[in-house]
Amino acid sequence: MDPDFRRAIDQCPDAVLVTDGAGTIVYANPVFERMTGYSAGELAGRTPALLKSGLHEADFYRALWRALLAGDEFRALFANRRKGGELYYEDKIIQPLLDAQGRVTHFVSYGRDATERAREFQKLTHAATHDSLTDLPNRGLFLDRLGQALRQATRRGEPLTVAILDIDRFRDTNNRHGHLAGDAVLQAVAARTRACVREADTVARIGGDEIAILLLGAAQADAESVLAKVVAANAAPLQHDGVELRATVSIGAADFPHAAKEGEALRKHADAAMYAAKAAGGNGYRFWVKPQARLES
Repeated sequence: MDPDFRRAIDQCPDAVLVTDGAGTIVYANPVFERMTGYSAGELAGRTPALLKSGLHEADFYRALWRALLAGDEFRALFANRRKGGELYYEDKIIQPLLDAQGRVTHFVSYGRDATERAREFQKLTHAATHDSLTDLPNRGLFLDRLGQALRQATRRGEPLTVAILDIDRFRDTNNRHGHLAGDAVLQAVAARTRACVREADTVARIGGDEIAILLLGAAQADAESVLAKVVAANAAPLQHDGVELRATVSIGAADFPHAAKEGEALRKHADAAMYAAKAAGGNGYRFWVKPQARLES
């Protein structure tokens, strides 16, 4: 490495990493060592892959290499891990270094720790997409996830189920015990319902006491077992301020592609089935049933 270039990047306020054309680390400046926790000796001969957090999709790295091998710089916010395993974010620019014939000989990256900025952005994003009382995804985020899930289910030929949950006699709870009791019921139903589904599924608050459930890869038979668990979990009474409250639920559900193939129709059918469950006395679930065609006499 050119001595003048090395002196310059030794004194650079950015974290600088240099690799050869194959991606093997040949130099890291002191700022990079402090940011990552790795010494230059520990980094030498390895690749930047040792910093990977696992949070980036494969497409992220494909875009990176496509730009660099074309001779262009690549700039992005990287989610990496320090030597101790702690997640950190780095605002990084990676540039290819070319020889006189235009061939890539090295790659050099300049980065700055952006962890606090990324965390503040995550907090703002979470606040904009989640309900403040229950911490469930809000209506907007639910609709976004439903749209993504439908596109994926259509491509893969997989089922999914949309369910709408409504708390039985919720208005009575508010009127008799006050809004704080109503808030306690909503929080309990949210937590109990979320505990009944997988991490990949979605439980969202989409209205006053309405909660939507998105079950990925679940046709009616699979969804019924989950919804039965949700009904049973919410049938147990809860205590609030020395008062026993009940928060049974009525759930309506519709499955893709049997009931409908579009998100709005699935939600409409699930809502209709929920009202049928309420009319039947509540504390249960119903799947939407396609009306039978009227026979002409």
